[in-house]
Amino acid sequence: MNNRKADDLDVRLKKELVSMLEEGYTLAPISRPALQKRLGLKSRGTLAVNHRAKIIDEARLKQLALAGLDCDGKKKRNGPAEQNKLLKERITALEKERDTLIEKFALIINGCQARGYNMDEIMLPLRNYPSSR
Repeated sequence: MNNRKADDLDVRLKKELVSMLEEGYTLAPISRPALQKRLGLKSRGTLAVNHRAKIIDEARLKQLALAGLDCDGKKKRNGPAEQNKLLKERITALEKERDTLIEKFALIINGCQARGYNMDEIMLPLRNYPSSR
């Protein structure tokens, strides 16, 4: 009977750890006190059993790694490959934004020309603007 309760607790613990991993570090950081509350346990020693403590520690480290943190819960510095990847994503996003702005600017110019406005006068402040390149 007692062995069945322990097995049931292990199953509930693993399910709770999976749900905490899905929720992420910011919403549900994995710790023994948090698991004790979520599982409705009264005894602190229940989760300190060797195999359960090992499962909890492994899940905690996995959650921290997914969040980009080191084992102390502090932000780790990105490696050069990760920094390059993030910068390339940022460059492509900025290029898309630039292209949409150029398209909108062209539509405005075409609309002004269709109404007969003098575009040389309207665009004069942009021509005198110093280039950033």
